[in-house]
Amino acid sequence: MEQVTYPAIITQTASLTKIYFPDLPDASVEDADYDRALLRAKIGLALIISDLQSHHERVPQPGTNMHYPRSSKDKIMLIQTDLDQY
Repeated sequence: MEQVTYPAIITQTASLTKIYFPDLPDASVEDADYDRALLRAKIGLALIISDLQSHHERVPQPGTNMHYPRSSKDKIMLIQTDLDQY
């Protein structure tokens, strides 16, 4: 089991949840349902990292959330996923 954790910026409106990974923007997702957005973010994070690894490309290290610009409506959450699960 290979667990990884990356910070994500979560923006919610009345109709949409956006989850953005500053270190891995290709893993970012949008969904009308918060729980589904979170699940899709975990899966996307695992798939992007696995793809980078399989192509022998550099996988960015998780940054510290202090460096990420955000609005007062955004929140930062650490999202963990199991690379072996997906």
